[in-house]
Amino acid sequence: MKKNFATSALVLSLLTTGIYADALKNSLINFMNTKEKSSVVDLGNINLNAKPKPKKPIIKHYKATAAIATVNGHNIIKKDANAYLAQRTQGKIKDFDMIPPKQQQRLIQEMAFPIMVLNAAQKELTAEEIQSVYNRTWMKKEARKVDIKDDEVREIYNQIKQKAADNNNTQPVPPFEAIKGRLKSQMLEKRLIGKLMENVKIEVAQ
Repeated sequence: MKKNFATSALVLSLLTTGIYADALKNSLINFMNTKEKSSVVDLGNINLNAKPKPKKPIIKHYKATAAIATVNGHNIIKKDANAYLAQRTQGKIKDFDMIPPKQQQRLIQEMAFPIMVLNAAQKELTAEEIQSVYNRTWMKKEARKVDIKDDEVREIYNQIKQKAADNNNTQPVPPFEAIKGRLKSQMLEKRLIGKLMENVKIEVAQ
């Protein structure tokens, strides 16, 4: 403001004295009409309490067939990790790449556990013990496919009671609810054995 005032006074003085030519007069008038540019940065709109924006983490994408980790020489494959993750989250998260690194590490540790158990079993269990584990695992898997209803179990229970009465057995038969679970297990085992042996061809050496 002071600069504009001083410049105006100078121009007015020069114009009244007639000392300078019209060219100089025009130059000064143009200077007056030019907006002054300040070299000072305007801090009026800066938020002093603002925090820097956090950088987005870089997500590393693996191919479905890529090994995301190795446990004692056994590779853990990305697609297997995806399947395990979907199971652990009930289908909410299905991509291993999308969980934070710490959770990725935890997931890999969980997947590594059965591998370590298998290694220990192969070293410490006998062939008979390993076979027994296989048998129990298969039985449990197949048992989930078989549905034995309570009515079927009760029918077997009534047959047992009737047979005991026919044989004049003095020892009482336990109540149905007390032995229902055991009867059901026996029926299940019998069905699985029958399924296995259905098409088996056995030849006895002469």
